[in-house]
Amino acid sequence: MGDDGEVGDGVESVDPASLAESGQLHGFTLRFRDDDVEREFQLVEGAKGLIGFKIAALAAAILWAIAAVVIPFATGIPAQVAWIAGGSMSVASLACYLFGRRATTLDRQHFAISWLTAGNGLVIIAMGVAAAAFRGYVVGGIMLLFMFGFVAGTRFIYALMRTVVIGVGFTAAALTYPEQTGLALDVFLLATASIANVLGLRRSESERRRLHYQQLVIIQQSEALELEKEETERLLLNILPKSISLRLRRGESPIADSFPSVSVLFADLQGFTPYAAKLPPAEVTMLLSELFICFDDLVSERGLEKIKTIGDAYMAAGGLPDPLEDHALRVVDLGVAMIESTRELCARAGLDLRVGINSGPVSGGVVGRRKFAYDIWGPTVNKAARLQTTGLAGRVQVSDTTHDLTTAAFDYEPRGEIELQGLGPVRTFLVASRRTTGETPSGVELSLEATTGIEPV
Repeated sequence: MGDDGEVGDGVESVDPASLAESGQLHGFTLRFRDDDVEREFQLVEGAKGLIGFKIAALAAAILWAIAAVVIPFATGIPAQVAWIAGGSMSVASLACYLFGRRATTLDRQHFAISWLTAGNGLVIIAMGVAAAAFRGYVVGGIMLLFMFGFVAGTRFIYALMRTVVIGVGFTAAALTYPEQTGLALDVFLLATASIANVLGLRRSESERRRLHYQQLVIIQQSEALELEKEETERLLLNILPKSISLRLRRGESPIADSFPSVSVLFADLQGFTPYAAKLPPAEVTMLLSELFICFDDLVSERGLEKIKTIGDAYMAAGGLPDPLEDHALRVVDLGVAMIESTRELCARAGLDLRVGINSGPVSGGVVGRRKFAYDIWGPTVNKAARLQTTGLAGRVQVSDTTHDLTTAAFDYEPRGEIELQGLGPVRTFLVASRRTTGETPSGVELSLEATTGIEPV
């Protein structure tokens, strides 16, 4: 991570203006103006209403079959007429039921059931005329149809369509019916019921669509928030160690810890300043990016923590924020791997990598508020930095503490005492080769040859 970290917007937020526009309804049909929203509404509401659609169609088929037998006994309609009318409507209703396999959208269901209802109404009118029972009974039967249509929540446009068809049929029958006495009341009742039914269904559909759209907005916003949360977590993990990120999200503040035993590594490119002065910024950036991506992978493979980069300097540590028993072995192996893995790249640029490592206690925590970073400090850190600046090109220099913790895995060349700024004379060692093959106690493979090119012993 860099010196500072800042969590930005990972995903675009939902645009309220765009959402409001996609939720607009057509003034007459009440369809959503946004075709995608309308399509989803059709599928969702169609799935909800499919069972009710099938039940209504099947019930109509059964009832009309029964009516074909009962009507001749209850009215003066000839049995043959009743059988034809009832049988026809029963077959039509059964066909509507079978159509349910394809009626996956709300429009298909309501189109079919509305034409079936219109047919029912016209048959009721015709039978009322034939039985000389037009007054009262016909209006009652049609109002019953309207009641079922209201319960089923028929779409406004289809309710209007069937109402017009039934209304035209009723008007034609009323005008030609021989007994006109009292028909004005029937016409008034049917007209009132029709208007109330259509307006009620319009309001009901408008409300249902509004609720559907609200749920859609909630789902979209929830998904956007979830994506933003995931992106925020990903960015935090790029900036902070996982355990520190969890503590920060829980609201813990300040986050500061002491670690009794860790190993700290500093790596720096010798000759970088004159090299960078001669090249365009883009080329320098590409070099550093390639180099640090390689370092990041090596750190991750060994279960260590990258702390930060400062210019061409790279800082990592082992044993924090979660303790590692073999942190020194892992960090020395990291230093060897860093030099070996980037030797060719550095040679092309005429640069050399120096690595310094020290082990001991440190303090660490999250610093900053608007921009924050996980950092460590203390004498152990300062000594590791001095070991890097006084190191040799292409070599890993360690302190006596780190040396004592890793002699089981590495051979060293004593360098004697060297003067470290602010620390005085300090005994240091250069990694010479791997002492052993195989795995460290943690399972980290020490498979890279030493930077001197000496074969393992």
